[in-house]
Amino acid sequence: MVLGLTGCDSGEELRPCAVDCEGAACVACVSSLPDDTLRPALACNQLPAPSRCLGPRVLERCEGGAVHREDCAEDTVCVESPVVACVTGPACVDGVSRCTDSRALQVCTNGRWTARACDVACEAAPGRGFCGAPGPTLSGTVRYARRFPDVAFRAWTSDVEPVPARGFLVVSFQGGKMLDSQVTDAAGRFTLKVPSTFQEDDRVVVYAAGRGRDGAVAYAVADPGLPGAQPMTAVPGDAARIWSWTRTLRELSTGPDFTVGESEGSGAAAVFDVLGTAWRRMRERYGGRDGLPVVAWLGFGTEWSCGACFAPWRVTAVGRSWSAQLWLPGDSDAAWWSDAMVMHELGHWVMASRGTSPEEGGPHYVGVPTFPGQAWSEGWATWFSTDARRSPRYYDRQGGTLFWVDLSARASSVSPWTRPHAADGLLQSVDENEVAAILYRTAAGTPSSQPLYDALSAPAMNRAPWARGYTRHTWTRDAKGALANVVDTGRPSPFLADFLDALVCQGFPQALVDSATEPATAFPYPSHEPLCP
Repeated sequence: MVLGLTGCDSGEELRPCAVDCEGAACVACVSSLPDDTLRPALACNQLPAPSRCLGPRVLERCEGGAVHREDCAEDTVCVESPVVACVTGPACVDGVSRCTDSRALQVCTNGRWTARACDVACEAAPGRGFCGAPGPTLSGTVRYARRFPDVAFRAWTSDVEPVPARGFLVVSFQGGKMLDSQVTDAAGRFTLKVPSTFQEDDRVVVYAAGRGRDGAVAYAVADPGLPGAQPMTAVPGDAARIWSWTRTLRELSTGPDFTVGESEGSGAAAVFDVLGTAWRRMRERYGGRDGLPVVAWLGFGTEWSCGACFAPWRVTAVGRSWSAQLWLPGDSDAAWWSDAMVMHELGHWVMASRGTSPEEGGPHYVGVPTFPGQAWSEGWATWFSTDARRSPRYYDRQGGTLFWVDLSARASSVSPWTRPHAADGLLQSVDENEVAAILYRTAAGTPSSQPLYDALSAPAMNRAPWARGYTRHTWTRDAKGALANVVDTGRPSPFLADFLDALVCQGFPQALVDSATEPATAFPYPSHEPLCP
């Protein structure tokens, strides 16, 4: 769910505020690499080479006089040397380093390895490389215990499974002094500088926090320190903290595996894993650019009035300033295990970071059509969840019931699928999952979903008023779920048809759009007559 939004005017961009902060999570290594900008879509005769990589997972090539894009498979990454190709090996985690030979260091930047020369020998260590001898070090692996949906998608698995904690910030301390920091690699490995002899208070701390391009913490999962039922507007208390887990150096010297148990709050680690994946996915799609600095609030036992929701509301908390917030329920449903739900909320974050939200929020239900603006916002978020996880199935647990929606089959475990009717026009109420299914089928018809991300950030989707003329509504629902107190605010708002205009106007095949919308019988989008700027 996305709440009413505030922030920049159309055409402006929110950027992180520089703030003073306290505590170990503030440590950062500022990159000296030049800023990357989003590479524009080009015609075939404008490409600087017959093919190129648009980030670590999208390959672009000229074939038969037309530009074609291809998403690399999950276990491959796009490289440009010696030839442009998707090669085996997952995209690396930003900030991780490694030695490639005795004097060559590589640092992961924007999901790909970048060479750095060492003036002295490069010293290799698990999950890390050093230019020069680092002195005493300690290597280990961080994992966290988590649950998954069972095979029938009816409950969470009864047994927990340890999985690698990738992209977590890890810091070594000697007493109260920070010695070293890095991020865990894809396997959860780390190597940190440590004292030559260990004292009782020397320790390693793992934070559910990740760095942005400037090296400062830009996304994190935090405990709000507010028990029980809370409104989203509740101000985090003095007890609020970024989730972290500590082991003494003595403990790790005898057993280097660092496993966060469920009783320690491994659910927060699961949320951070999804948050880190979303951060990387968006950077892959938008030329390495960061999204809005975001904090996800998860307190076990804390429930929010919105359930799970997102808004680009600024807050200063846990030692820094954030431009956006997620609120996740900490109740007995244990929905923090739903990667799909968490990624859905982060789909709203992507829209707030690179597009424009319809700003149409209110109660909505699975299988129940809602206003076009809300359906577009929620549908995009669900589609992003499936695209980022590379699975057509969305799932969540609410009210003690685990339910699923399959976009590829237009099927749901809890309600009949509601299709639009062509005779009701573009401005009809639509089921948000139908919007998600249209996006899913549109993307599935092409080797790359990159055009959908490009359309979201296109000028036509970020400049009011929008061509199709929709205006946002406010409403409530009565005890039976029926609409009440509906008000047309008269304020312009984008919806699915505007997005499809942006997509087709960028050259996306009309036939693929028609196959997804089925305009003669279902959503009557006129792909042959897009409204282009």
